[in-house]
Amino acid sequence: MLTFLSMSSAPVTDIKILATGLGAGIRVDAVIVRALMVPAMVSLFGRWNWWMPVGLARLLRVAPSPVAPRIAAPARELEQAAGGDRPTTTPHSRTRLC
Repeated sequence: MLTFLSMSSAPVTDIKILATGLGAGIRVDAVIVRALMVPAMVSLFGRWNWWMPVGLARLLRVAPSPVAPRIAAPARELEQAAGGDRPTTTPHSRTRLC
């Protein structure tokens, strides 16, 4: 903030305009985006906010997101109810991390 204050007190008008625009942009980003929109989006997305794709998890060498097996569970239950004899493995349990 001190940088923008020093730039806005410069004698050149172009630098004053630049400093005012940068300061306003940072203020809008801090107040509207980070204080209002990000918490609202986190509450809207719920569990999906923390979902990590399997390919990215494999690249980063971490465990895949726990969200995906819960989503696949109803399909397995339907198969078992229909008489399917497939083993109850999730796609993530077969994924090996290097």
